[in-house]
Amino acid sequence: MTDTMTHYSNMLTPLPAKLYSAAFPSPDESPSSQDLMILVSTIAVMWAAIFSVLHRYLHPYAMRQQWLTDAMGREYDRVGLSMCKALRVKWTRQRYIEIMLNDWPKMQGIYLQHFIGGVLCLPAVLGCTDSWAANLACLGVLSEMGWEMSDMADIVITRSTAVDGKERVPDTLVMIMSIHHSMTLTLGLPLVMKYRQLRTLHLLTFNLQWAAALAISANEYCKTLDLKNQKQLRTFRIVNGICFGIMAWMRGIYWLFLCGKLHMRLYEDEEYTMMCVGVVIYTLITGFNVMLCIYPFGKKMLKFGPRSKEIGLVAMDDGEELEDTKKEGGVHPSPSNNSLMEKGDTDN
Repeated sequence: MTDTMTHYSNMLTPLPAKLYSAAFPSPDESPSSQDLMILVSTIAVMWAAIFSVLHRYLHPYAMRQQWLTDAMGREYDRVGLSMCKALRVKWTRQRYIEIMLNDWPKMQGIYLQHFIGGVLCLPAVLGCTDSWAANLACLGVLSEMGWEMSDMADIVITRSTAVDGKERVPDTLVMIMSIHHSMTLTLGLPLVMKYRQLRTLHLLTFNLQWAAALAISANEYCKTLDLKNQKQLRTFRIVNGICFGIMAWMRGIYWLFLCGKLHMRLYEDEEYTMMCVGVVIYTLITGFNVMLCIYPFGKKMLKFGPRSKEIGLVAMDDGEELEDTKKEGGVHPSPSNNSLMEKGDTDN
C-alpha cells in the first residue's frame, strides 16, 4: 500500500513543474503535445471551477434583481424573439427571461475569460519579441482551448442530464457553438507547437478574443438600457455603433487579412494538412463572424438609429414581432417590463 502511494506521489510531484515548462518553455525547448494537453486539461478544469463559482454566487443575485429581469424582457423585445426563431425554439417571453437569467453568470464569465486571453497576448501584440511575450500569447491560445473544452463538456452534460437540457441548449445552438469552437480545438495545439514565435498567430488570438470580450460586455451593458429614455437611447446608439465598428474591423476585414497571412505561411512551409483544415475553418468562422457578430450590431443600428422612424423600420419590426408573439403563445409584455412593444412611443 505504501509503495503504491509513493508511486502516485512521485507521478504527481512534478506536475506543477510540467505545467510551468509547457506554458513557459525556454527558446531552445519545445513542449511535447502530451505536456501541452496536460496543460490545456488543467486550464479546462480551472475555467470549469471558475464558472461554477460564478454561477453559485451570481445566480441567486441575478434572480433577485428586478432591473435585470426588466433588462432581459427588453432584450427579448429587441432581438430575443428573432433569436428564438433562428434557434428554432418556441420560448415564450417569460421562458426567455428565465433562461437568460440562469445564463447571466456564465455570460459574465465568458467576457472575463476572453479579456484575460486578450491581455495575455498584449505584450506580443505591442511589439515585444522576447520569448516570454510569445509564451504568454500562446498561453492565451491554450486558455481559449481549455475554456472551449470545458464549455463543450458543459453543453453535453446539460443536454444529457438536465430535464430541460435540450430546450435550453437546442440543436441549432450546439451547431453554432461547435463552429465557434472549431478553430482553437482543431488548429490551436499544432499552431502553438510549430509557430510559437509567429506574430500573426499572436495577433489572430488577440483579435478574436478581445473582439468577443468587448462585444459581449458592451451588449450586456446595452441590455440594461431603457430605450424609451432619450439619454439611454443615445448611449445605446453610441455603444452599438462602436461595437459595430470594432466587429466589422476585428471580425471582418482584419480577420480575413490575418487568415490570408497565416494561410500563406502554411503554404510556404508546406503544412498542407493544416492549410486544408484551415480553409474549412476560416470559411465556417467567417460565416459565424458575419451572421452572429457583425450583422446583429448593424441591424440594431438601423432599427434603433436616429432615422429609424423616418424609414419605418422600428414600427415594422416591432409590429411584426408582437404579432408573431401572439401567434406563438408568447407572454405578452406588461407595463412593469418597460417593453419596447408597449403602447405608445416605442423608441423614445
